[in-house]
Amino acid sequence: MKYLAFALVMLPTIGAAETKVDLNTIAQQGDACRMTFTVETDTRLSALETQTVLFDGAGAVRMLTVFDFGAIPANRLRVRQFDMPQTPCSDVALVLFNGVERCETADGVACDVTPVFSSRVDAVEVKQ
Repeated sequence: MKYLAFALVMLPTIGAAETKVDLNTIAQQGDACRMTFTVETDTRLSALETQTVLFDGAGAVRMLTVFDFGAIPANRLRVRQFDMPQTPCSDVALVLFNGVERCETADGVACDVTPVFSSRVDAVEVKQ
């Protein structure tokens, strides 16, 4: 009788790591609303860019922009800030991450998992 031996090998899936983007605070800086985000990922990213839409309390689009979070190291918390010119923070009720413009691992491979977006700011909802 012949026996076949199989070895189960666990290979990491490149780009399948979870990436979390959290709106941490907002603060008025002159005429700009400064939005501070924390970002964490299991896989080092060379690029993360999101198409982002800001809505006011009435549901009207206030601004459409691209947030460039830059390179994000693996398993380390990073903080990124974006100033929204001529925008009172009190006018921002919703941040919609409309899509991921660019997401690449350090190896240049496109991410295959959409980041998870959330908010710690009670007055501002985050959707994706």
